[in-house]
Amino acid sequence: YWCSMFRHEKPQAGRYRKHNQVGFEIIGDDDPVQDAELILIAYNFYTDMGLPVEIHINSLGMPEERQKYKAALVEYYRSKRSYLCDDCKQRLNKNPLRLLDCKQERCQPIKEDAPQIISWLEEESKNHFMKVLEYLDELSVPYVLKATLVRGFDYCTKTVFEIYPQVSGEEGAQSALGGGSRYNLLVEELGGK
Repeated sequence: YWCSMFRHEKPQAGRYRKHNQVGFEIIGDDDPVQDAELILIAYNFYTDMGLPVEIHINSLGMPEERQKYKAALVEYYRSKRSYLCDDCKQRLNKNPLRLLDCKQERCQPIKEDAPQIISWLEEESKNHFMKVLEYLDELSVPYVLKATLVRGFDYCTKTVFEIYPQVSGEEGAQSALGGGSRYNLLVEELGGK
């Protein structure tokens, strides 16, 4: 699809309520090759235009795994509360995974030492993620494992990725060119099978 979209919540700084979006969806297949295929499409889209990009990738596992991870993350960040920026102090109670999204310089050392979700994934989720990485290796799609990549959607499951321009310098809050994830439970949450 290619259409206009509208953000429901208050847009972050530098973003607009209305934006245009291109998307690809695969429904009804849990094979990790599908994740790699969509990442390959996105990667080829930008490189065919002559824009070198890098893929940042992580796994969020399934909701029950993520709940255990969130508990560990909150415990870790509570012990560092006095060092956190004001936004992170709010995120601690509101949406702990967003702590890993913080761009404030003072929170970076805390974020770097935070627990990583991969330690909370069960065998099925770990195997799924390893297969995605193996497919990307076979396809020669370069990627960067990014333990702090969480995406902002509660319905994301397993593989999450973002695409960044391959330029020197740090990634900024608005520098991602695109991204995606699995939404294995979304159709069911909307009333489907």
